[in-house]
Amino acid sequence: MKMFGTDGIRGKWGEAPLDVSTLRGLGAALREFFGDGPIFFVRDTRESGPEMVESLAAGLGGEVIDLGVLPTPALSAILADGKGVGGLAITASHNPWQDNGVKVLLSSGRKPSVEQEARIEGEGSSSTWNWGATLRIRQMSTGLEDYLRILQDEVRGFWLHDYKIAVDCANGAAYQSAPQILERLGAKVHAINVEPDGKNINLNCGAVHPEHLAKVVVEQGCDLGICLDGDADRCVLIDRNGRILDGDAILWLLRSSQGVVGTVMSNAALERRLGEEDIPFVRAGVGDRQVADVLRTKRWGLGGEPSGHILVPGGFPSGDGMLTALKCLQQSQDITADLADWQPDPSTLVNVRVATKPPLEEIPGLAKAQEQALSDGGTRVLLRYSGTEPKLRVLVEGKDQASADRLANSLADFVVAAIARLDRKSVV
Repeated sequence: MKMFGTDGIRGKWGEAPLDVSTLRGLGAALREFFGDGPIFFVRDTRESGPEMVESLAAGLGGEVIDLGVLPTPALSAILADGKGVGGLAITASHNPWQDNGVKVLLSSGRKPSVEQEARIEGEGSSSTWNWGATLRIRQMSTGLEDYLRILQDEVRGFWLHDYKIAVDCANGAAYQSAPQILERLGAKVHAINVEPDGKNINLNCGAVHPEHLAKVVVEQGCDLGICLDGDADRCVLIDRNGRILDGDAILWLLRSSQGVVGTVMSNAALERRLGEEDIPFVRAGVGDRQVADVLRTKRWGLGGEPSGHILVPGGFPSGDGMLTALKCLQQSQDITADLADWQPDPSTLVNVRVATKPPLEEIPGLAKAQEQALSDGGTRVLLRYSGTEPKLRVLVEGKDQASADRLANSLADFVVAAIARLDRKSVV
């Protein structure tokens, strides 16, 4: 069974691959993959999290350490600090609460390669849950404190005594850690969406809905707003005027003369502005793992995605939303002023649900429709399927916002209709 997508395994609890039987088999495969030694768990606030931990742990056997509700990057940081043979984050990141998933982390804190994921899947197809396996699951209450200590060490000597900061925790994994680290650094904190109930994670809040925090920042007179997503690996900033600053703006703020890695989704303005300063820029495929792979190849330190998933020089092996925000604050005494001249090219991203995902190159008329969009005022067109959701993403950059809006929606309508026609033919 193909389980891994762009960022781990996603699905709905109780349905393959997130049913009890499959998870137990996956646990057995992961124990085979990791070998003997402690395996750490963290999870976000979805109500299905504890049951998923139990199912996977039953298959794992051996020593399992449950750190409770913590951001995915907290697990990455704790593993990189020299603890455990591997780790599992139970999360569906920015997805709605009905979804859940599994992110696998190596002992280094990094995500496995595609080849390693294929190996796990191969072992999972032949693994059976060992009812006789000895399981030692241990709750560890020091995970939050360990993570806060590691975060503080990353910005040692840096303080926020003169800052008022609003943070939207998306009712997710960082609902405790995000306000606490800001308070420890001396900031006056206004935290919202810190009351998870198992079903309100990412619900009209957090990094996928930053417009809500933008209003709060202005109303409360804050110096900055920080939006996180469900597992807190993304960061979107809000300046004091309520302007939303995505991952491209963050990469521009943190830019390094060494070079910057973006993705195919990065705005053309980022590449152009970096070029004006003779800073090398490379586009990777979508996903922080692909960004990380290019960074290692290039031996650069900074890269990320417009969604706000950023890898910072000297940071954790996987992106951390709070660390990204702290590095921005450390870099700039006035983010609003320093990004005042940042202006992305007009763009529109349309996400549409699809029942199937036929290869885009096989959709009749699509290539011609894309060419027409470029002739009608588009400057860049990109279509790709989500690796974690049943969605098609249509990105159009244009000479003006109206053109980008019109062309993106027109292309999305065309593709949805074309896929529906293909689906009807396949049924017949």
